[in-house]
Amino acid sequence: MKNKVLLLLFLLSSCINIYSQQFSFKAKKDFTWTSLIGKQYYISKDEILHLKANDGIGFSNPDDTKELYIILYKKDNPKALLVNIEDVTFTQNTIQVSDEIRQSYWVPSYYYEQLKNKNDKFSIIYKNEPFWASWKNQYENPATLLDDFNLGYYGFSDFYIFLRNSQKGKGECCFLVSTESSSVDFVKYKVYKMYSNAQLYSESTAHPQENFLPLYKKETPFYIYLIIDGDYMKMYIDEVSEKNLFQTLIRTTPEACNQIENWIKGKSNDLSKVVMPKHGNPSVQTEVTKTNATNVVQNKTMTVK
Repeated sequence: MKNKVLLLLFLLSSCINIYSQQFSFKAKKDFTWTSLIGKQYYISKDEILHLKANDGIGFSNPDDTKELYIILYKKDNPKALLVNIEDVTFTQNTIQVSDEIRQSYWVPSYYYEQLKNKNDKFSIIYKNEPFWASWKNQYENPATLLDDFNLGYYGFSDFYIFLRNSQKGKGECCFLVSTESSSVDFVKYKVYKMYSNAQLYSESTAHPQENFLPLYKKETPFYIYLIIDGDYMKMYIDEVSEKNLFQTLIRTTPEACNQIENWIKGKSNDLSKVVMPKHGNPSVQTEVTKTNATNVVQNKTMTVK
């Protein structure tokens, strides 16, 4: 009898876990999706779409660095819909990320470190992106490593994070998340799943940067913290501590990235368009401190943080 009760509890627990992994999304507007054979599917505003076990977030076109898609399904319809991710919301997310973070362009800080290195143009990148050391031409037409190289970058939104790999079309990394807390200088994300090329990671088909590989082995959910200081962002895994610092990013612009990329590739460039990043504005803090100081009553003690 005891064994039967334990088995029943185990089955019940399994069912709860399976059910809890059924993620759903709500359409933000009416739109139409057309299949390769021309069949149209109509999605109505507020209609609920579902995510299947192995499908997820990715870029549909290696040459398109802007449009991110998610593979979803209509109820009782087995046809996969490749939906623009901006057309849906994640029903488990209720908090928005600030525009200052969401609309900014973030790149790893080592690209700027490479820019300061006058002796060569690739040693720091090799150190941080070691897959370039074993680079092979992936296309039929002859190409060099520099032809294939593009600056990688990160993007952050309310319910997803993405990394575009510096090797275009190869192994981008995307996270399905919910925002637990957010301000202009802090975000806490809860990570539910990680994808490479819109599918759950498979070593045989995806090649994300090596420092992401341990994350695929982590048990979900886990947490990502973003701490923003001026133009700098520190990305932590599980907790905010030096040992858990995953990546340091810099807020920049596509134009600055183009100039850095051209410099690395030995092409014509204008580095005057690359503004070096700064930490939080100390002058603002000074003015705040001065303002507060003038309001202190004489013969009283003031503590300044």
